[in-house]
Amino acid sequence: MVELKPGALDGIKIVSMAEQYPGPFCTLALSDMGADVIQVERPSGDPSRFLPSFYEALNRNKRSVALDAREPEQKAALLELIAQADVFIEGFRPGKLSKLGLGYDDLSSVNSRLIYASISGFGQSGPNKMRPAHDITFQGHAGALDERITGAVTGEPPTALLGDTMSALYTVVGILSALLARERAGQGTFIDIALSDTVLALQTSFIAADDIEKTALPQKDPGYALYETADGRWLTTSIAHEDDYWDRLCLDVGLAEGVGLTRPERVPRREELVGKIAVLIGKRPFAHWAALFEASGQMWGPALTRAELADDPQFQARELFDEIVRADGNRQQVLRLPIKFSAYDHAPLRAAPKVGEHNGEDFE
Repeated sequence: MVELKPGALDGIKIVSMAEQYPGPFCTLALSDMGADVIQVERPSGDPSRFLPSFYEALNRNKRSVALDAREPEQKAALLELIAQADVFIEGFRPGKLSKLGLGYDDLSSVNSRLIYASISGFGQSGPNKMRPAHDITFQGHAGALDERITGAVTGEPPTALLGDTMSALYTVVGILSALLARERAGQGTFIDIALSDTVLALQTSFIAADDIEKTALPQKDPGYALYETADGRWLTTSIAHEDDYWDRLCLDVGLAEGVGLTRPERVPRREELVGKIAVLIGKRPFAHWAALFEASGQMWGPALTRAELADDPQFQARELFDEIVRADGNRQQVLRLPIKFSAYDHAPLRAAPKVGEHNGEDFE
């Protein structure tokens, strides 16, 4: 077995009570980078355990302690864990843990260096802070479902869980920043992350624009589209506004009438032009277009299916896929963290824990 370099976060201890998706996705990144993550679960386990493969994908490299913080003895055990921790993460509605004596003021008085991160739907302030919701609500509230941004309103819920994933990543950024600041100032801090805020943050370029309709939205360009080839495979072209790439595309596919059209000229004709390109691309197999577009230096790529991802040469070269041995002895394919360090390693070293698997362990 290849000996791994140290993890970038070796020696950092994290106690997390954040369940389901945002918290575990956040601590997945932190644990892969070497942090010792202790997942504190309710005795019945994280609710997402009813989806075993989902839970396992997010909770490798962690330890599990099961306890009920409402019980005095178990709360004392939790406080002992937190007293040793660098970071505490929770994902409850505002005020819930304060009622149990586990709020930031309570814990920072015992551990002044503690970084305390709270992930909630609408944050710790504002009129909606106690409103329950899931991802589609945060996306809608933050404007991400505006047809001027998505390109169309279909009535169908979005596939991407932007609130869950982006709040997790912003929490990682906040924690890493707080750890760095603590090295200078010697004290911890409270981090308030709202799913709705993080989705809104994705709209930065649109909010800043004086007129969103004049913003260079890429999906308005007919060169920014998805096409099916003769053998049933799909590819994308991603020309957002570049006239030279548009001309090259027209020459490649044989759409002579499109050559020379500037973006302002072709955007109003998007539906017509996309339809014509689709007919032309649909006449030949994927391999033909792959070779042609690659040779011409086109902005293009395959639209891969899930089954094709692990065999893709680019992702293989980036070493993004790995395997881990599950508790039942079977091997499970997993994705590695998409961050590369020259001096540090990260890797999926152990499978997701059983509920309370590490109760009674020495966590010092």
